[in-house]
Amino acid sequence: MEARETTLVIRAAAGDRQAFDVLAERSRPWLYGLCLRLVHDGSAAEDLVQETLVKAFRDLPQLRDPASFRPWLSRIAVNVCRMHLRKLLGKPTEVHQGADAKATASPDEPPLHLGQAVAQLSRRERRLVGLFYIEGLSHRELAETLSLSTSAVKSRLHRLRAKLRREMLNMMSDNEKAALGASDGEPWTLKTVLLVEPEEELRGALLAALKAAGYDVLMLPTGEAALGAIDRGEGQFLLLDKHCGEPHWTEALALVQLAAHRGRSVAVGVFVDPERERDVFLAWQCGADFCLTRPPKVAEVVEMVTRVAKAWAEEGVKR
Repeated sequence: MEARETTLVIRAAAGDRQAFDVLAERSRPWLYGLCLRLVHDGSAAEDLVQETLVKAFRDLPQLRDPASFRPWLSRIAVNVCRMHLRKLLGKPTEVHQGADAKATASPDEPPLHLGQAVAQLSRRERRLVGLFYIEGLSHRELAETLSLSTSAVKSRLHRLRAKLRREMLNMMSDNEKAALGASDGEPWTLKTVLLVEPEEELRGALLAALKAAGYDVLMLPTGEAALGAIDRGEGQFLLLDKHCGEPHWTEALALVQLAAHRGRSVAVGVFVDPERERDVFLAWQCGADFCLTRPPKVAEVVEMVTRVAKAWAEEGVKR
């Protein structure tokens, strides 16, 4: 964040409404883009942007690091959109049963049969899902709440996502699966790595090493391009440098998590700055499967991709 914007955040946190209005106007375009990608409704996205800014103005005095204003604001927006989608999921909908059931939702709508699938979970599993996806607790907060290690929380959530996908697939008709791009095919297997790395030398080295290890690689210029490739089902593993252009890398990771609920399961590795310990926390909080400091060692990247791919395959994750 530029120094002037940091100054505006400090002034706004002290109660300067004019400073916050400047921040709000600067943030509206990318906030609207984020909300639109999450809810797929232009009118709703505008309302959610306004709700996000109201919450941000109220909670800004609690922001400890003014330089983290943008990722902090994006997390508020994601939570606001999550609550909006939760309300949509809670609305009664017509459920068609039997082999001749017709698809009642498009790939951009909330996932079919999610409520029924969650109902199949144990009480302990439902509590974990609710705390993470509905209440918005981070991995660290969940660990403290449940007296578990952070790694144990991540592992349990990973298994629960796989279990929910399997339950939802079992409940879907063929038409519903086709509408979501889902199938009962083979378990998740890694075919293509999506690579977003701005440094040409490192990008070339990663491309060569991953291909030598047997992976296909699709090189992409920005996080936005990677999200498009994920939506089209063009890759199973995203390697994302934090300097990925628009959207902000934390926003991109949040959108990857939402894509998983629409049948696009993608593993993620993130490259962050070594002097920014907060980046490592944000990466885990946003659902990264692994996090390496920049510039990463090429051999270590290949090793981590292979390790995560094997773990996902063993879990039977459906793509």
